[in-house]
Amino acid sequence: MDLKDIIATDDEVEPLWVACPLADGFQVHIRPLGDKQAGILEQAREVGWDEATMERRVTINEEIYQHLMGEHMIAGWKGLTTAALKKLVLVKNPKKLAGFTGEIACEPEARDLLMKHSAAFTNWVVRISGNIELFNREREAAQKKT
Repeated sequence: MDLKDIIATDDEVEPLWVACPLADGFQVHIRPLGDKQAGILEQAREVGWDEATMERRVTINEEIYQHLMGEHMIAGWKGLTTAALKKLVLVKNPKKLAGFTGEIACEPEARDLLMKHSAAFTNWVVRISGNIELFNREREAAQKKT
């Protein structure tokens, strides 16, 4: 058997719903990172010029990197209420949240803001996305059902 016939590319792997332990009722639809990180790093790479040393300097644009990582890893979420949000980020105006009872939608801007302002959330998503055993276990369980 060839290894190329065994390894699934992350494009073939369905995202999983995973309960976020940081906030009750908040679930995130997460994709495995797989081999996408190298491509994301390349896309976030910026080449500049260091005038002090007169040498070319390569840096990673953190904002682009975080956006692309979030775009790939987070396929969606549900249950992000204001109560859950208060456990993830520092709230600017708590009075403004008092009347809001719905959920905050998983839109690109919301995803980027949550990842930027909640290191705990971002670290958790990266940890889950890299947990290959979890994705394999869920795939095996789904195959047993069919």
